[in-house]
Amino acid sequence: MSKHNIVKASFALLDDNGDLISGTNGLSTDGLYVADHQGEGFSQINVSAIEAAGTAGWGNGQIKRTSYGKSMPTLALTALDLDWKINQMIKGFTQNSTTGAWVRQLPKPHVAMIAESQSLDGDISIYECFNNIEFVEEASNNSTDTNSEADYSTALSGTVLTPLKSDIFLAANGVQQPYMVAKSTDTGFDLDKLMAETFGGYTKSTSGTTGSATGSTTDSTTSGTSQG
Repeated sequence: MSKHNIVKASFALLDDNGDLISGTNGLSTDGLYVADHQGEGFSQINVSAIEAAGTAGWGNGQIKRTSYGKSMPTLALTALDLDWKINQMIKGFTQNSTTGAWVRQLPKPHVAMIAESQSLDGDISIYECFNNIEFVEEASNNSTDTNSEADYSTALSGTVLTPLKSDIFLAANGVQQPYMVAKSTDTGFDLDKLMAETFGGYTKSTSGTTGSATGSTTDSTTSGTSQG
């Protein structure tokens, strides 16, 4: 179906076991960061290489079968603005204890993301889900202001890896894939379960603060508010 508009993008950090990281080492108290604050949002979220055309297998002068390679999605994100600390954390930069500056550190963190868009009439939500992304910011561009302000929008590239748990992102035949897409009006659609699967067991509650950069000194891996 056709779609339009970016409603919001939500992010979380996961540990090597695929479990949500929250509190001090996470993106917020409950682990989830919704990039939708004052002046903040994404102008582009493009997904490439979800599938590639198959390779025809010929026999007896006819195409008898088609073989398909693995799904290898990549992401290209452009932010109108993105919280400074969140941007550094999802790239895997860590803060230097002497200067307070942020420095690249490997290995990259496991980042989970859900990008929400809309149907053309705006009544249906489309959710594109990724459980294990590695993000890079390949360049930093600077231009001088003149009689017009020269703005630079954060541009992130993401490589989508295999989901971290073996029992998530499964097709009907049990084969795991790196990408899920959901429509809010589909039979059986459950946003809470979708978020739990994508964000390493995330659960919503009536308390907590979702979407604010963490400043907490207490780790909590249990619950938070929903992205809505």
